[in-house]
Amino acid sequence: MAKGIDAFTIAEVAAKAGVHETSIYRRWGTKHALIRDACLHHADVALPVPDTGSLRSDLTAWLDRLVATLNSPEGRTVLVLSLSQHPHVVTARQNYWQQRFEMLRALFAKAAARGEFPPHANPIQVIETLIAPLYLRVILTGEPLDDWPRHEMIDRMLAAYGARD
Repeated sequence: MAKGIDAFTIAEVAAKAGVHETSIYRRWGTKHALIRDACLHHADVALPVPDTGSLRSDLTAWLDRLVATLNSPEGRTVLVLSLSQHPHVVTARQNYWQQRFEMLRALFAKAAARGEFPPHANPIQVIETLIAPLYLRVILTGEPLDDWPRHEMIDRMLAAYGARD
């Protein structure tokens, strides 16, 4: 992938993996499907949903990992590839975020059970509000992610919802 997606070949992947090309084609069909699945796997591994026992510390840990991921070469590659409008990429992106939001809903459900978050509030609005400025900086303005006061924003969001820690 260092040469770019257009120069990337299944033959190179097969050689590095020590398998025959047909094994890869049988599993993924196309290089785009292989790249999509590799990116989704990387995102899952790089951004596990934490369970620290506190909503604030869960959000802090998760946003810190998101910033680290978006700042990494792998994270930037995943981001660039995810911007594709190819139908299989759009579907994969939508499925990925649906799954991610469901996992984050579970994080907020635990927080609600502990009395840290209102049970009828929409946790996805909180997540979208917290991550939107990061993606704005990465995609549009090029400003450093580390400069965005994410920990302060977590506190503001939780205060706005009357959440307690």
